[in-house]
Amino acid sequence: MKIPLYKQVALLKDYPEEGLRAGDVVTTVEFLESPTPGVPNGYYVEAFDALGKTIAVFIVYETDIEALTHKDVLTRRTLETA
Repeated sequence: MKIPLYKQVALLKDYPEEGLRAGDVVTTVEFLESPTPGVPNGYYVEAFDALGKTIAVFIVYETDIEALTHKDVLTRRTLETA
């Protein structure tokens, strides 16, 4: 399922190297078509803090994100730093 660019999506798994957890919201910034059959497509995604500062840009498989819906609620938590 191709998600439009610059849309907010939820992570479906933890990304501890980025300090992010499943459920955190990131924004799609570039689509990456898989060159290998059977390997999911990917996206560059960008994570922002609550004030809009970029905290991470990284690659995820499209199977590890999902579009937000009208039933989703955003929450607040403190970013864990290493």
